Order: sequence, then C-alpha cells, then structure tokens
Amino acid sequence: MTETSKLLKKGFKFPIYPTAEQQELIERTFGCCRYVYNRALAESKEDYKTYAELLEKRLMDKQARPDVSSYGLVNKLPRFKRDPDSTWLSDVSAVALQQSLLHLGAAYARFFRTKQGFPRFKCKQGRQSFSLTKAAFNLQESGLCIAKCITPIKVVYSRPLPSTPSSLTISRTPSGKYYVSFICEYQPTPTSGTQVTGIDVGLSHLLVLSNGIKVDNPRHYVKAQQRLKRAQQALSRKQKGSRNRHKQRHKVAKLHEHVANCRRDHHHQLSRKLVNENQVIGIEGLQVKNMIKNRRLSKHITDAGWRSFRSMLEYKTVESQHTTLVVMDTFFPSSHLCAATGQKLDRKLLLSERSWDCPHCGQLHDRDVNAAQVIATEALFAVSQYPIDVVRGKILLANARSA
Repeated sequence: MTETSKLLKKGFKFPIYPTAEQQELIERTFGCCRYVYNRALAESKEDYKTYAELLEKRLMDKQARPDVSSYGLVNKLPRFKRDPDSTWLSDVSAVALQQSLLHLGAAYARFFRTKQGFPRFKCKQGRQSFSLTKAAFNLQESGLCIAKCITPIKVVYSRPLPSTPSSLTISRTPSGKYYVSFICEYQPTPTSGTQVTGIDVGLSHLLVLSNGIKVDNPRHYVKAQQRLKRAQQALSRKQKGSRNRHKQRHKVAKLHEHVANCRRDHHHQLSRKLVNENQVIGIEGLQVKNMIKNRRLSKHITDAGWRSFRSMLEYKTVESQHTTLVVMDTFFPSSHLCAATGQKLDRKLLLSERSWDCPHCGQLHDRDVNAAQVIATEALFAVSQYPIDVVRGKILLANARSA
C-alpha cells in the first residue's frame, strides 16, 4: 500500500433523535454501563488495598497482584449479572457493558504506563455515553438499529460515511442532545503546502505566526460570561429537585455548550488552514495543566484552548500525509532568543514586556513575532535531521539545542 493510499480511522459524528421508548433504553444503558464501570473500579481498588496489606506482611507473592487487565475485568460481568441485586443488567446489550469494562482496563493500562490519570468513578451528571461493536448494531435506510431496541433510531447525516463502521458510540450532552459517532476507515486527501511557519500562542492574540500575522483571541467564554452569570444565578434560586430547576439546568448547559462549540469551530478552521498551507509547522510545547494553576490567568488560558488546538493540529498533520508538526521542548526559551542571531537574552523578560531591544544585533523585537520566528527556525532544523520521506505526516518532539 502506497503512502497516498494509506487508510486511517476517524469518528464521524451525527445527531440522533430517539423516540421516548428509545430514549428510555438509551438512558437505561447509560446507567448500566456506569454501574458496572464503578463497581469494577471499586472492587479493584479494594483488591489492591488488600493486596498491599498482605504484601507488606509478606503473606502474598508480588506476582499475585489483582488482575485489572481489560479481559480480566470483563470476566467479572457474568458475576455482576448473577447478583440478585443487579439482575436488571440483562435488560441492556451485553456488548455495551463489555465495552465499558474494556474502557476501564484501558484506563488502568494508561495509568500504569504513564503514572498519571488514575481511573475515576463515573458520575450521573455531565456527558453520558456507551459504545457498541458491529455485532450489536446495524445500519438501515430507516435508521440505526441497536441491540435490545425494536425500532430504528433516526439519524440525520450531514455527509455520507466513507466505509462500513466498525464500532459506534452513542452519547448525550448535558443539554440533553443525543449523538452517535461512527468509527470508520477513510482515505484522507494529502495536502500540498510548501511554507514553513512557527506558532506562538498567547492570550491577547490567540496565535502569532512567524510571518507576522496575528490572530485575535475571540474570548468566547468571556463574551458569554454575563449571560452565564445570570443563568447560573437563576439556577441557584430554583428549588432543588424541582422541574423548574431541571429546565434551568438545561439552559445553563446549552450556554456552556454554545461556547464550547464556537471555540471548537474556530480551532478547526485555523488548524485546517495551517495544515493545508504549510509543509513544516512549529509550535510551543506548553504544559497547560501547570499553567492553569495561576489563578489570575486560568480562566483566560482555558478559554483560549491551547491544548485542544494543538490536538487538532496533531491529527490533521497525520491525515495530511505531507505536513510535519514539530513540538518544541517545554523549556525551549523561544521568547528569550534573538531570531536574527540566535543569541540568548541575558535577563528574564517580564510578562508585561511585549518588545525588547536585542543587545547582540541592536534590533527592537516584537516579543511574540520573534518567538514565532525562533520556533520556525528550530522546527526547520529538527526536520532537516531526517529524510523528508521519514518525517512527512509525522509529529516530532524537538530537543532545545539553543536552550
């Protein structure tokens, strides 16, 4: 298979409109999947606690630790179903329950691999979802047929599916909207951009490119903050458990969803334009998780959505099969290097200093444009270390040679 005919997998998301009976089945499946996930997680945590105590007393071998692999957790499902207190688990598709436990196993594997992000219990509030493999659903002209559902569910397609889906995920947003996401193989169209650009992200400007172009920060959350404040004040005045509180909660969720959709759409447009026009893209490798600990800037950093923008760049780079994305080292001093000479400034710049005089070349540098130019130069250097066929459509992590 040639590089241009490489097949990739991606989710194709569409809204669905279930009837009242179908909604009842979907909601019941959400609850059952949440129950088996939380029960398996609670049991495994208790097993590990007992294992640690016995290991400390030298009453157990280190090799006999609890099995939290994906299929080890799935093997608990028959016992859950035989439990007299949870016989209602048989009312929903067994495939959805198995997939929920497989997801827990994947979460454990990710935790053991990275030592970060221990699995957490699922909550009733917020987004709900369950997954099905192709053995438990069928696509028909009249709609989507899933296991345990008698009638097809209405799906509104905005585009045709590129291939037969291998699995799907049905989800419900906090605002009460239902969606289905099909996982399909597809053949992306390779891009043909020839430019090289560096990206410096910020708050006053969302992006500053190495060619001097500055993209304003839309500040979607800040603009909607007054409406959100009033909606949340109205929610706090409603009596808990009342129908009016339930209605107002949906209004607040819709406002938050609108802000998130606006931000996501803006990021999609920017990332698509950059990947289509450029052959090499350099971007800062910021640790956003640590940066939002700054209480003064956390709201604005999360509103900018730097990490989600980078994630979009990453997957679009891979599907472009042409562009190379180079992520700088976390401590790469792009703001303190001169783009003309490569010399490092001998002092630390304050956040309020938006321009500085270089003592080496004597030029007045715009802080953000200079940083973007330094990132572009570093990205080009990183790509030059490999043959072009090796880095095409790849994500590289650049070591800070100038740091």
